[in-house]
Amino acid sequence: MTVFLSYHSSKHAVVEHLANYLERQEVSAWYAPRDISPGATWDTAIADAIKSSRALILLFCTEADASPHVKRELALADRFHIPVYWLRLERVEPDKLGYFLSSTQWIDWMDNRDATLETLVADIVKLAPSAESPPMEAASPDSLLSSHPAWPRGLMVFETERQAAEATARIYFGLAKKYPDSTLVLPTGRSATQVFRAMVRLADEGVSPPFGEAHIITDTETFGVWSGHDTSRTKHVQDTLVAPLIQRGLAPPTSQVHLLSGVYNEEDPVKSAQRILRTWPPSLHAVSISPSGEVLAYEVGTYNDPEEIVGDGPRIVEVSDHGKKYIDPEQPSRSILTIGMGTALAAEVLLVLAFDNQKAAILHRVLNGPITAGVPATLLQMHYNAYLLTTTNIAEGIGLDQTWFRRMTPEVAADWIISQS
Repeated sequence: MTVFLSYHSSKHAVVEHLANYLERQEVSAWYAPRDISPGATWDTAIADAIKSSRALILLFCTEADASPHVKRELALADRFHIPVYWLRLERVEPDKLGYFLSSTQWIDWMDNRDATLETLVADIVKLAPSAESPPMEAASPDSLLSSHPAWPRGLMVFETERQAAEATARIYFGLAKKYPDSTLVLPTGRSATQVFRAMVRLADEGVSPPFGEAHIITDTETFGVWSGHDTSRTKHVQDTLVAPLIQRGLAPPTSQVHLLSGVYNEEDPVKSAQRILRTWPPSLHAVSISPSGEVLAYEVGTYNDPEEIVGDGPRIVEVSDHGKKYIDPEQPSRSILTIGMGTALAAEVLLVLAFDNQKAAILHRVLNGPITAGVPATLLQMHYNAYLLTTTNIAEGIGLDQTWFRRMTPEVAADWIISQS
């Protein structure tokens, strides 16, 4: 019988003490980096350890509450139906981890220390072996089969790009109704054009009003560039989505539309984006990845530590000529205003859009490789409720085993994702 210990690195001495206590009670403890074999892939080792554990025990503190690594471990436990127990090391309540801990069992370890662990050990011993737990997502015929890796939560494969874009549009409209007091973050780039066209088509079919009361915002904008310039993402959204909806009388009110600004007007555009996302937290973001692994203007090879970027909110990112070619080769600026990786990771639902065959190689890397700040797109693996929407051709190019996914219609895929959110 083995339990997985989740903790922040600042509590290394505590996790060592807890592991020793449990092992004296004949309960094996697994924690990183102690139990990761030399040469093993860190993320795979952690996922495998959680999946085979009887329970996950979290050493809860302020640092753990803010840690994206701890959040991902809890998401894996939830995915694999592993029960979670948490030891409160400080007099603080869960904030960022509240989603996972609100209904789990906790023990106040601050005063009685090891005396409080006897009940925990007794409860763990009574648990059914993890092998008897239901397989990951097996209850849904349209979800991943249990043989699929831990991330993403769902692989949605469609026959055509048009179908994938329609599914994305349906998810936006469905979550707009489900989360009316939230922000929907719109993607930019080629895949965004397909999604916006699908949104307009659905609006023509009678989805009214398509965005309900939810707010919308773009995920990037060329900084220092007027919104009427051809390289402006705001102009792209206005021309491809907002204007057609206005013509149909279905556009959301101007009070709900918050397209990022590339210039200073009456207020700082970064602070403006921060205020919008703070007032209406993001419920959905669909994001595209460049062929090299850049995402949200974070350039490959620029960062060394995931902590440098996973907590970022709206900010201005400077890109080199190399990074610039994947954003827009004609743009007159090397500065990009981005909502930040932290904002994307905080959304209730994250969609990874892959409609371009050139992205098969990087998607294979993101699906199978370790998390590394050098390839920012791999940090998307930290999102606990992420879905990849792609086409059959790209799935084959990625090298996906066909037993990992089932082809589906846009309506079925959208309904399932919305129901899981």
